Amino acid sequence: MVTRHLLGERSVGHDPIGLTKWLILWSRSSNMVEEVTTEQRILEAARKVFTQKGMAATRMQEVADAAGINKAMLHYYFRDKQHLFEGVFKGSAERQFTCIWQVLEEARSLFPAIERFVATYLDRMLEEPLLPQFLIAELNRDPDGLLDFIDRGKAGRARYLELFEAAQARGEIIDIDPRELMVNIMALCAHPFIARPMLTHIHGMNDEAFRRMILKRRKSVPEFIIRSIRA
Repeated sequence: MVTRHLLGERSVGHDPIGLTKWLILWSRSSNMVEEVTTEQRILEAARKVFTQKGMAATRMQEVADAAGINKAMLHYYFRDKQHLFEGVFKGSAERQFTCIWQVLEEARSLFPAIERFVATYLDRMLEEPLLPQFLIAELNRDPDGLLDFIDRGKAGRARYLELFEAAQARGEIIDIDPRELMVNIMALCAHPFIARPMLTHIHGMNDEAFRRMILKRRKSVPEFIIRSIRA
């Protein structure tokens, strides 16, 4: 009855070719699901190895071992380490650089813009806490490799300058270089993740305690920044 429901009465009783076609399509669909699952397993394993060791120190055999496959299978999906790296981190970098600057494009004044920028930055880092360390290492190793993703934030940075100049013209903030302000904001956001091993050791924090600290910083960091620049 199930076969009849899927294929129709005629295909079962009078059209065996219809059944054959369905079985072929079902087989192809199953193989596609298996390939997607294998590829995802590779990407997750590669993400862990890359973030722990960096691009230069990672070996393809280590990724294959972490994914539970042989090296030939790994090369079937990703022919070399560079393509594997791009598959793992280019998407993460794009999401990171796109979303944190996009919130500034939508802002109407500087102080709310700072609040939203910090919250978005920290939320993204909680999703991928090793990304800042990896991005710094890769930007030092290959300065041009991620610049196209960084440049996608141009509109947001332009909007930030507009909001900054408007706040300064209204006398709302002190005399400060807008670039210095942005460096301060980003440093306060990124530092806990970059220095996480040291911080967790010094303060005796487990993963959950670190997460709670970051959630508190969604409010405390913009408050600190705004107090420091308010005229």
